Amino acid sequence: MAQDEVTAPERIALIVKSDTFEDILLALSLAGIAASAEAEVVMFFTNRAARRLKTGGFADISRTDAVGEQFIAGAESLGFRDLEAMVRDIKSTGRIRIFLCSRGARIWDIDADSISPEVDSIMGTAAFLLEEVPRARTVLTI
Repeated sequence: MAQDEVTAPERIALIVKSDTFEDILLALSLAGIAASAEAEVVMFFTNRAARRLKTGGFADISRTDAVGEQFIAGAESLGFRDLEAMVRDIKSTGRIRIFLCSRGARIWDIDADSISPEVDSIMGTAAFLLEEVPRARTVLTI
């Protein structure tokens, strides 16, 4: 087979900055769908979303907003009850790598003893921007 006939898999970079249930569910859903379509996905959790990658980080999803509460209730009725389990499920595809922003790790006091086991590495924003983003065909921010 000629080298130009070999195509690299689609590669998607997801920058996750929001920590709300709705946005995390969207990011995990997009990543899972892309992985099931044989795309490679790199996820970068930064800012508020970084705190979700601390052990137990999904335990305090805010339920104070009425519309947000309705969304969560609707999503749960569809079976989307456990975002932490979703992270484990999408990682099990072998097509998704999860990076934690180094600044976010410092802000949220996440270290080797408290980081989610699904995190592949802690990475600086510049490294993600210069190393991972250029290799992606699609870049999404949530």
